[in-house]
Amino acid sequence: MKRLLTAAGIAVALATVASVSSAVAAGSAQAASDLPIHRGKYWSHSACITAGQQGVDRGHWSRYQCAEGTWFWNLWTDR
Repeated sequence: MKRLLTAAGIAVALATVASVSSAVAAGSAQAASDLPIHRGKYWSHSACITAGQQGVDRGHWSRYQCAEGTWFWNLWTDR
């Protein structure tokens, strides 16, 4: 019983961290409708952040957000 409760607690903590980190990565919590262009899917959060920041650095877009999907991280941009 203790193992089930511990596993459930860890799962909730991981889901919370993932949600917070995706909002922080974009600089603020933004709705996907604010960032209408889908740029791709990435296996990891860090790969999505890297691609988003590279686009900003190159001047392709000024804002991005990495949103957690079912199996992937989705990169959304403003242009």
